[in-house]
Amino acid sequence: MSAPSPHPFPTRIIQAVGTFVLRPLVLFVFRVRVRRSWRRHEGACVYAANHRSFFDPPFVGMWVRDPLSYFARADLWNNVFFRFLLGMMHGIPVNREHPGMSSMKGAVDRLRHGISVLVFPEGTRTRTGRVGTMRDGPALFARRAGVPVIPVYVHRTELCWPRGAILPRLSGGRIEIRFGSPLIAPAHLAPRLQDAWVTRRLSRWMQVQERDLFRG
Repeated sequence: MSAPSPHPFPTRIIQAVGTFVLRPLVLFVFRVRVRRSWRRHEGACVYAANHRSFFDPPFVGMWVRDPLSYFARADLWNNVFFRFLLGMMHGIPVNREHPGMSSMKGAVDRLRHGISVLVFPEGTRTRTGRVGTMRDGPALFARRAGVPVIPVYVHRTELCWPRGAILPRLSGGRIEIRFGSPLIAPAHLAPRLQDAWVTRRLSRWMQVQERDLFRG
């Protein structure tokens, strides 16, 4: 007998709208191309993506089978509408006074309940269009929850919603999204060395994708 889904019915509806309604629209408007590694993972994981635009969270989420959990400012839960929406989408409140602790606790809790989490290891959107320094947050969350890290590279989304722009542009297409193979550190390494192992390989994978796409 299969385990019950961790996603309530309204969450599945929101995911279905993104998959069957918004995805075709995004494909048409922005000419999105998605590439996946032949190595797939079933179950919860940490998706670790580079960050170029406000479009990145929904664009990654559209091409993932199950709903993802996202981080958001804790004060958004003070608004009734956002509290309902974020609750349906497994939102993780981040306390500004203790961002690291609140992020880790929320992410590990979601992962242990079978809900995948999207993380941007750079911490902020790029200003140069190039990948920045990868922090070890995704590796730490994954190790604490016993799940792998899946690398994700998004390309050209900043042209569709540039930094500083209030609204997106319906131009600058040819977006590409790449999903890599699961990263799982060797079990014999000490915990912090496991985090470093995953973060180092995540960074190298990002650099390879970047060289390939900018060369093309």
